[in-house]
Amino acid sequence: MHSIDIFFTSFKEPLEHSLFSDYLSLLPPDLRKKNSQYLRWQDRHAHLFGRLLLIEALKSCDIENNIWDLIAYSAHKRPYLTLNGYDFNISHSGDYVICAIGKNIRLGIDIEEHRRRNLKDFRNLMTADQWGEINNASCPLNEFYKYWTIKESVIKADGRGFYIPLNELEVKNNTVYFEDKLWFVNDFAFTKGYSVALATNQSSTFNLQAINFYTSHMV
Repeated sequence: MHSIDIFFTSFKEPLEHSLFSDYLSLLPPDLRKKNSQYLRWQDRHAHLFGRLLLIEALKSCDIENNIWDLIAYSAHKRPYLTLNGYDFNISHSGDYVICAIGKNIRLGIDIEEHRRRNLKDFRNLMTADQWGEINNASCPLNEFYKYWTIKESVIKADGRGFYIPLNELEVKNNTVYFEDKLWFVNDFAFTKGYSVALATNQSSTFNLQAINFYTSHMV
């Protein structure tokens, strides 16, 4: 069985300016430019922390040199590693950022903060059975985010994103079968007020590791 390493971090306040700049210097020019285009400090931190988590994830695989040269993008703009067999995926929501990495496997991960929503707006993105489960649940919002993160993790693993019709993704026995592809899905308890789901094209286990960029300096 394959093992996925999942690294996560959070932010509650801005990093000290010089530390943020030091971290930012670890990124290539195009990513530094993209970071500067975010207006909110929270968005700049989420973007930066996602890339720092990727650095840590690659270190865990003994990959530390010229890592930015190893990243390419698919026709649907999904980032992937050109190293044989490695795949990664990053997600962020609210105060949390998460990054999954694995070898000889295709994966997608999604985290969502439980924000209040008008669930009726998402009716057409669920199957009839899923919609029934959401409405009959003791906490419909939690049930909605369970399915939402599962669907997001699958379309991120597939690589085509929202080109895939979400209302055609049925979840049965922790799997999603779509267009002759079988995805194994794990939705797991993370922290209160958040849902996380991991999708892989092979059965797998996962290890969670927290990283604090306020105290664990990489530079």
